[in-house]
Amino acid sequence: MKKAILKYKFSALILAMLISAAAFNGCGETLTPSQGDNLSFSAMSSRDSIGDSQGILLLDTVKILIKDIKVKFANNNDDSTDYKVGPFVLFLDLSPNVRPVVTGFIPAGNYRKIKFEVHKLNNNEVLPDPEFEDVNGRYSVIAKGYYMGNYFVYKSTKSAHQILRFPNDVPLTASVLSNITLTVRPYIWFIKNGIYLDPRDPANSNDIDNNIKDNIKNNFKAFRDNNRDGFID
Repeated sequence: MKKAILKYKFSALILAMLISAAAFNGCGETLTPSQGDNLSFSAMSSRDSIGDSQGILLLDTVKILIKDIKVKFANNNDDSTDYKVGPFVLFLDLSPNVRPVVTGFIPAGNYRKIKFEVHKLNNNEVLPDPEFEDVNGRYSVIAKGYYMGNYFVYKSTKSAHQILRFPNDVPLTASVLSNITLTVRPYIWFIKNGIYLDPRDPANSNDIDNNIKDNIKNNFKAFRDNNRDGFID
């Protein structure tokens, strides 16, 4: 029985690696900015997302569909500039690796916030990853792992706007490539009142989806990280 579980976990890991390669269109860790780009956007699983020490819940991959990335100027009004429309797949392998997502150009200036939408695509929108659709519809978030040793795939249909303030203003120039890293804490999606929720139980779906949407829990954080080491510059 143990050999069968190990074999299944290994197969799931290989599949996740193949999916990650497809999601990033072959770019992976070697994403090359286009000439003139001055901002790269990367993502990683937060270093405090280490799982449950008792082995109740163990995530191995998380994928999030996002679109409409904007950055807001560091001033007193609501001015913002479009960065990338997307949609894009944030792929998290639950390691401390910083993975590039996209690069682009925005006007030079000081920026204070980033906005984006965790988004379930409409039927007329092209999916960047076919796994976000099945016979039951389309999805915005896909999480895979083990609950009490049993493999699960959790799919969320919820969309949510996220507005994140940088710990420090991010100065950007027109000629120097800077990087913003987004960190995600997916384990807290599956916790309520200190207890892990079984992702296989449909009765828990509403609580899990609300946790994904609720940025008061600091599900997402963003900061300048020009050397892409996962720490605030």
